[in-house]
Amino acid sequence: MNKRFTLAVALTLTALLVLCAAPIQAAEPMKMRLAQVHPVGSDYDLRALAFAQKVKERTEGRIEIQVFSGGVLGDWTEVFEMVQRGSIEMSLAQANSNFDPQLNLAYYFPYIVTNSAEAQKVYGPGGWAYNIIVDLWAKHNIKALAVVPLGMSGVSLKTLPEKYAEPGASHGMKVRVMPIKPCEWTYEALGYIATPIPYAEAYSAIQTGIADGQMGGPPFQAWQFKDVNKVWIQYNDFFESWWFAINMDLWNKISPADQEVMLKAAQEESEVQWARADQVDEEYRQKLATEYGWNVVTLTQEQLDAVAGHVRKTVWPKMEGLVGKELMDRIYTESGIAR
Repeated sequence: MNKRFTLAVALTLTALLVLCAAPIQAAEPMKMRLAQVHPVGSDYDLRALAFAQKVKERTEGRIEIQVFSGGVLGDWTEVFEMVQRGSIEMSLAQANSNFDPQLNLAYYFPYIVTNSAEAQKVYGPGGWAYNIIVDLWAKHNIKALAVVPLGMSGVSLKTLPEKYAEPGASHGMKVRVMPIKPCEWTYEALGYIATPIPYAEAYSAIQTGIADGQMGGPPFQAWQFKDVNKVWIQYNDFFESWWFAINMDLWNKISPADQEVMLKAAQEESEVQWARADQVDEEYRQKLATEYGWNVVTLTQEQLDAVAGHVRKTVWPKMEGLVGKELMDRIYTESGIAR
């Protein structure tokens, strides 16, 4: 055999052995930021952290998610737009109906349900509203992974109206409502003087007498007004839901196997919070009653049905002007509620 040829073969084999022995460089992990506005240590901070940890472990470090709680990356309304554009990768937040009135179905739509059991069937995985909302998020370049319940809403007030559960009664009390029309229409139908005020100004508005109370969330929100109000009425006028969500362009770059990991982790944390939602609401009602001497009023199912029926007849026709006839027809059909 030609000596030159033999030497060439030997050198080639040596080079191959060196290459095979060299350590393989692992791919850089895909790094993401997840923004959410609730405080560090809250249920929603814990759900986000657990989700991030599960994704990291189950993808063997291929995806790393850093959680930013307490609104440090922006208000939830801003975060929606940033996730839409991809300047922030993920969020645990509400849908922002300012971008699309149809997103009121995921944000504020009165009396789609009247209690938490109904809410889980309708807004939980596979529920008719859940399926519609996932498609609505997708219209805005956002993939919704799972819904995280906050609870059923109500109103905090300085005093208890005499006919608080009587449909059509007028209470003559000013209630701070979220500055969106569905909230205004709903609390007018409930008999209050609806006063649109940004949440950041609600406390001072009650302090100074501009408003007698506030709405916009479950009992834990009322607890933040524990020193300026004395009454909580559990109207259940809407179910407050937040969502694990990710920029759609980024989502489409993730392998199907890792997508499945993220979906499963988000849904597991959703299930944890579904199991806790009623308990958390009750904990805060008890805190208000026992620690701060509030009058806490919960409506019976019969009272809820009567109030809900009145609001639906009054407000839902107006909602059609916001969300469109096609979606409204679907809501009537899927909910089984007659026009």
